[in-house]
Amino acid sequence: MKRQLVTIEQVEEALQKLPPRQLKEVLLFIEFLEYLAGSGHENDDSEEDEALWAAVAAHQVYRATHPEQATEAFDSPQAFLQATTDL
Repeated sequence: MKRQLVTIEQVEEALQKLPPRQLKEVLLFIEFLEYLAGSGHENDDSEEDEALWAAVAAHQVYRATHPEQATEAFDSPQAFLQATTDL
């Protein structure tokens, strides 16, 4: 399957349609994508842990604003790791 390229204008237009309360979630996701792309981040364990926890936190914010989809929330990175050991 061929991927469609997305323009900055399309992204900006989509962002303008979002409720302002969801923009922080979008920013957290963008920061996570920057980390994955390796844009200037060192690859040490502490930065990786912080980035992964930021992604979990962004996901939890999303779940809190969409309770119909909520399943489980975690209070700490350790709780998340404990819950996902069998994956």
